[in-house]
Amino acid sequence: MKNLLRSLIVAMAVGGAVMPANVVGQAISSNGGSIQGTISDPTGAAIPNASIVITDPDTGYTHKLTTDSAGFYSLGPLNPGTYKVTIAAPSFSQEVLTTVIRTGTVTSGNAKLTLGSSTETIEVNAGALQINTDQIGVSGVVTQEEIDTLPINGRNILDVAQLQPGVILQSGQTFDPTKAGYSAISVSGVGGRTTRILFDGQDITDETVGTTIYNVPEGGVGELQLNRSTQDVSGETTSTGQVLLSSRSGTNSFHGNAFYNFQDNHAGFANVGGLPAPFQRNQFGGYVGGYIIKDKLFFFGGGERIKQHEDDVATGANPVFAATEKQYHYVPAPFNDTFSIARLDYNAPWNMHMFVRAVYSVNSDDATFGANPYQVYENRDNVPGLVGGVDMQKGRLTHSFRVGYEKFHNLLVDGTAALGNSIYNPSTGPNNQITLAGDMNAGPNFLAPQGTFQSDKQLRYDGTATFGAHSIKFGFDMNRLLGGGFAAFYGASLYTELSVANPVPCADVAGTSCPGDPVRGYSAEYYILGNGNGFFSERPGFGLAGGGVFSWRFGSYVGDTWKVKPYLTVTSGLRWSTDTDRANQDVPTPLCSTVDPSYLVTGCNGTQPLFNFYGSVGGTGGAYGAIGYKTHQPYANFSPQLGFVFSPGDHKTSVRGGIGLYYESDVFNNTGNARPGVITANGPYFGYAYVPAKSSSIALPGYGTISTAPDGTPISTITTESIYHAAPELNAIKAEYQAKVKGSLSANGSYVGTGNGLYANSLYAGPYKSPYSIQFNGGVQHEFARGIVLSVDYVHNATLKIPISVDVNSNGAARTLNTAAAKNAIAATLTACGVATIAQAIAACPGLHTDPTTGAVSGATITDFAGNGLDSGTNYLQNFSAAADGLTPATGAAFPGINPNVGTGLFILPVGRSGYDALQMLFQEQKAHPLPGIVTSNISIAYTLSRIVTGNKGTNAADQFFAGAGAWDNDDPNRYLGRSNLDHTNELSFGGTLGLKYGLQVGVVSHFYSAPPSTLTLDTLAGNTAQIFQTDVDGDGTIGDLAPGTNPGAYMHQVHHGNINKFIAQYNSVHANQLTPAGQALVSAGLLTQGQLLALGGVQQPIAPQAVDVPIDNAAFRYFDFNASYPIKFSKFHEGLSLVPGVVMYNVFNMSNFGAINGTLLNQADAGIAGYVNGPNNLATQNPLRINRNSGTFDQGGPRTTEFQLKLNF
Repeated sequence: MKNLLRSLIVAMAVGGAVMPANVVGQAISSNGGSIQGTISDPTGAAIPNASIVITDPDTGYTHKLTTDSAGFYSLGPLNPGTYKVTIAAPSFSQEVLTTVIRTGTVTSGNAKLTLGSSTETIEVNAGALQINTDQIGVSGVVTQEEIDTLPINGRNILDVAQLQPGVILQSGQTFDPTKAGYSAISVSGVGGRTTRILFDGQDITDETVGTTIYNVPEGGVGELQLNRSTQDVSGETTSTGQVLLSSRSGTNSFHGNAFYNFQDNHAGFANVGGLPAPFQRNQFGGYVGGYIIKDKLFFFGGGERIKQHEDDVATGANPVFAATEKQYHYVPAPFNDTFSIARLDYNAPWNMHMFVRAVYSVNSDDATFGANPYQVYENRDNVPGLVGGVDMQKGRLTHSFRVGYEKFHNLLVDGTAALGNSIYNPSTGPNNQITLAGDMNAGPNFLAPQGTFQSDKQLRYDGTATFGAHSIKFGFDMNRLLGGGFAAFYGASLYTELSVANPVPCADVAGTSCPGDPVRGYSAEYYILGNGNGFFSERPGFGLAGGGVFSWRFGSYVGDTWKVKPYLTVTSGLRWSTDTDRANQDVPTPLCSTVDPSYLVTGCNGTQPLFNFYGSVGGTGGAYGAIGYKTHQPYANFSPQLGFVFSPGDHKTSVRGGIGLYYESDVFNNTGNARPGVITANGPYFGYAYVPAKSSSIALPGYGTISTAPDGTPISTITTESIYHAAPELNAIKAEYQAKVKGSLSANGSYVGTGNGLYANSLYAGPYKSPYSIQFNGGVQHEFARGIVLSVDYVHNATLKIPISVDVNSNGAARTLNTAAAKNAIAATLTACGVATIAQAIAACPGLHTDPTTGAVSGATITDFAGNGLDSGTNYLQNFSAAADGLTPATGAAFPGINPNVGTGLFILPVGRSGYDALQMLFQEQKAHPLPGIVTSNISIAYTLSRIVTGNKGTNAADQFFAGAGAWDNDDPNRYLGRSNLDHTNELSFGGTLGLKYGLQVGVVSHFYSAPPSTLTLDTLAGNTAQIFQTDVDGDGTIGDLAPGTNPGAYMHQVHHGNINKFIAQYNSVHANQLTPAGQALVSAGLLTQGQLLALGGVQQPIAPQAVDVPIDNAAFRYFDFNASYPIKFSKFHEGLSLVPGVVMYNVFNMSNFGAINGTLLNQADAGIAGYVNGPNNLATQNPLRINRNSGTFDQGGPRTTEFQLKLNF
């Protein structure tokens, strides 16, 4: 509480210290826009005390003020719309300026008055499209006209944001299963998880997993502004981009609409994978606005609903299972989304404006979270939200207040149970539920069941004060954020990782095979046994006994806009922010006294911090120093910014530049996932056991280590046989495991010092820092003619202190060889073979490799030795310490890490970084009668030339703020920086509408992106066992390394279809059959020779050449939407009454789009497996990459669909 009080004091100090008692000004908030300008005479001299009257004709709003001694005036926030500014001064003609206020934008109100009589009036129309002469950042506005007329699939407002340069639309499923049916936007190459989204000044960002907590349809939005670089100092916490949405409001006339949109697969749809996939969408709703008291009280409200019946075509499985996909070719995926909104606006006395806005959203969807085709779950969300605001002025002093509340509730359950025991739910018995993953996804989704809660109470104040040539802005914001819920991952079914690289005789019957049967024809690469519990926190929340996560967010800012000259503006600012307890700062660091005494951690006693023993036998800390202290709470996140805008002459050209520092938050999922490992309180916390192929034991957190199933079958047998036989055994183990720990209030089985066997599984340690980005931009805007503007900007975003999971104990690293353990592993293997020497084992290993049918005997392999401990502790001990598995360092893993007395030490450390550099160009035209036959035109063309680099090893490298992802080199996390999966060197987006003579209106939206990259890695498809001798080429202990000589994202850049076989040949000549550092360590210790390791297969494996020398290229993205409508006007019955029929074709040319190929380079043992860059290049390989309809209304890149529309406007 003391720290919170300190935060509050700092916030008040920064926000209020600069406000002089006798100065006046105007407040600018994140809701609405503002206008400011300088009034001068024909010589350029300032005119003080000029009369300014600002009027909104639609609502009757009028505001009077005068210019200061510098001729300057300013007013805001103002609702977006068209305003008239009347300017008068003695001895000058009166000027009436018609201009447009945009959301989040400072509109120029400069005027140069003409000498003359005050009874003379000069009318000036600034136009709807103007250059920005006051703001240093790079941003853009999508107007109400564009929102109403562009083809937007599903009417989701975020879709239109991708008309801005550097913006890519993403499916919410990219981040989390609870975001099925949602969209997100990536800005500056970073995944859209943390793009901040504000609606009427209320933050509607999902703090648990990212993107938005509800879909906002176009009918409720008046304008959208997107900040892409160097956002205003008043902006919310984000290091990427910020979206500002303004809802529509009522006016002095009644206006509204009702609409109905219809799609059906029988009407203008292209087939999906050659099949007429059943699909029907009914989308309908309406909105109305007007006045209750003219010029005073206004209302706006309405709603809409999507009712969508859909069957997805089954795609995504390995082509080996094509017959299964053909038999079960459809997967149910219904979707429903309901949104309602109501708003009141009041022009109160004393220059006050007040509003209140409420929304309610219900969203439900069946999806797979990428586990295509058959791992279906059902997801439902309910979200109420309320926000209100007051903007007030006395003299020139104005204030803006916002207060809001919203609550998100999600429930996710299995979607396959009702479908019976087909491939949707591949059970082999009532107590033998199986979840297949990998090369075939089927069965109960491993993420179900779960439920998520989030509430957000928000308070915000903004103000400014102007004196002389300076305009000082200041403000304060506060959020009380509560999260909660449960997630019993892997608990309902046996999670089974399937790889076609692991075939076995059909149901283990010698001499048979069934490659098309995923259960009988293969052994698993690994299994996961969930403990059936779902809490990640001991804190009660939202009526549950656990799962609570709590945080305060404070922010304050002060900024100065200095009008040095009418043509030169200099901006500076400082923002302070903090998010509390986002890295479990409320939990003390684990002490040695909490460690199970049987684990025998040498020197770890009493109050010594446990974490200091990872990477150091003596407890002094490893490469990152002593990390065993309470996680740091960043209270000193100060973000400065500085920039200028230069607009000489007639202000038709502006040159701008800015630089700023911007902090990022940490989503609640990161907090919760890392919490069970550090809390000692009793409770039913989530936990799981990881069981790799060929394991001889299973370490069950909170239960113990077992080597046999309940019926006595050895684990070593179970983990090598077919899934068909292994699954019942493992489900029996899971049943006993859950019977003991599920729902139990006993000791936390996931605590690092007890049940989790000293395995630190992505935990926050002491040195936590908030990630931040350094952004700078420089560019020029030029107005070529009225309504034609070109913007060209260079944008740079360097993000630092990204949370990366680093194993500070370096488990498996070559330098950590334990010679005694290695000798014992070799001896145990020779004993199992029934031979005396390694050479004899290589020649023949009768104890392990005698064919039961023919009696033929083959030699030992490196996996035999690894299975007895000649491996990393990561694999052999499943990340636990040797003592936790009932062993000693001498009988444990040969490469156990720096301190063999502890397990893997994965700690989330602020050591990652990424970078984005881009040239962004935006051409805009808004004109009346631009060409013969065209009445109106509204065109936007965006082009980006960019490069995105990151060191994130996660499957979604651009999603850099989801903690837990590792680095490509554990010893040097930033050694390999390369292109992320969202990198497209060239991005071209085009959007526009034309109003044609005689009434026809047409619109287009198109996107053309160059191909994304793939990362080339070494093959680990046969499983993790012994991989430190085959694919750990840098010796850091991690496996599946980058192909030597490449960086992340090398395919389609450094390596491509024209030289891939040359690259493979070079690898095979230089690296194949050579020792990895781990192998070299064994040779240097005199334990094996290089020849013996070669004979055993303990060397880097030769890569299979691409058979046809023409691999599959990652495809460019191409998409073109088109709409046409014809308004039928009934003005003689009612002004503005019209009926508008229309048709939209999404991906009108039905251009096929594909995802990126898997960059794993198959070794010669796995040659010919489909789905990989050097695998077969055929239709069977390419089809699983084909982009089809995604969850909800997200259809970016999918086959052509057609929508029929009917809209009534009044």
